[in-house]
Amino acid sequence: MNWKKAVGFGLVIWILMFVIVSVLMALKFYDQRWQHIAVAVVSGIISFVLAAKVAPASVAKALSYGLVWVVVGLILDFLVTKRYNPGIFSARSLWLGYALVLLAPLLRVKKSASASNIPPATPTV
Repeated sequence: MNWKKAVGFGLVIWILMFVIVSVLMALKFYDQRWQHIAVAVVSGIISFVLAAKVAPASVAKALSYGLVWVVVGLILDFLVTKRYNPGIFSARSLWLGYALVLLAPLLRVKKSASASNIPPATPTV
């Protein structure tokens, strides 16, 4: 795993989500549950896009990237966001977003060459 990419993309995800939520709150467009869920889905989409840049070769690497991204986000939310929103960690949409961030790289796992070159089974007579 490339630690620079893992931590760097974790920072990118967190910064983008912080800016998106801040803008939505400033526009008074972040007060309904569906809006919170939509933002969580956006975090998953951003993670999916960034996962293409790391191209995890295995499920373990994909989960490693996702886990690093979640840990970076949690640390930054604890250090920064909690000051502005003390109840952030009780929001279910936050945890949905983190679950999507964790799982998004799994959708970018490349199939192994050996698995794609297995010939189809031939029926025996």
